[in-house]
Amino acid sequence: MYGAGIELTEEDFEFSKPPLSKKFIRLVFEKYQLEYIAYFGENMFYVSGQNSEPLAPLYPSSRYPEDIELVFDFMTRERIRRIKYENGVLLRSSVPELSDS
Repeated sequence: MYGAGIELTEEDFEFSKPPLSKKFIRLVFEKYQLEYIAYFGENMFYVSGQNSEPLAPLYPSSRYPEDIELVFDFMTRERIRRIKYENGVLLRSSVPELSDS
């Protein structure tokens, strides 16, 4: 569920508005030197740096930088549980199917 083995493509941004794009997300990962972002639901995210240390807002009760928050919004809207940056390639988790109940 939280694996990230599918390469992120421009088609993943079909319904997204600028600045969201594959290039934008790659630049965010490079800017903050991120390894992955995991989404646990209900607005709970874990942001991991390339050194495996968590990246957290500077002050308690504050938010992440705006560009990271845009990645959160994209992940929530597209139901992506994890985006990982590995060897210059962005990978995402599979999107869970909706149940018919």
